[in-house]
Amino acid sequence: MNNQQENLIDSELSNADGKRPRSLNVLLILSSIYIVMSFSATLQSLSDGPRTEVQMETDTAEFYSSIVELKDQGIGEGLTDMAGVMIESSFYINNEAFYLTNNLRLLELIIGAISIVLMFQLKKTGFHVYLFYSLFPIITTYITLPQKFILTASIVLMLIFAALFAFLYGSKLKYMK
Repeated sequence: MNNQQENLIDSELSNADGKRPRSLNVLLILSSIYIVMSFSATLQSLSDGPRTEVQMETDTAEFYSSIVELKDQGIGEGLTDMAGVMIESSFYINNEAFYLTNNLRLLELIIGAISIVLMFQLKKTGFHVYLFYSLFPIITTYITLPQKFILTASIVLMLIFAALFAFLYGSKLKYMK
């Protein structure tokens, strides 16, 4: 796509005030909704406290029954191994790192909210804070979990989402100061 077409698309997507493109507004609104919902869920989790042993066993039984169904359908051993690591990880987080994990999650969401506010004000600093916010879950994973509980697939997935949103926000840097 050449520069004229890109400018035409951006001008079509711009607000009436001509300052912030609508596509940036959409990204900011979607990110804000995600942050508010996650913040609410994290506060609820903190107020409820760690799950009881009975709750954990019930969840584990349901999870294992789902795995058995998938295995019966011919899904490979890798999924079963990954599910086992996920269950061990959830027990570890619940029993050993519950408050650390949730408090780091709150910090992450506060950083995300700050980045959204700064980008809403069209400040490039907001994008740089957003980059840190995008990588923060990966950092906290390595802080809160022992290496044996860290799944490469989850790290790769977090990196893909971080890169995708960094690209989407980065494409709007020309509107920021």
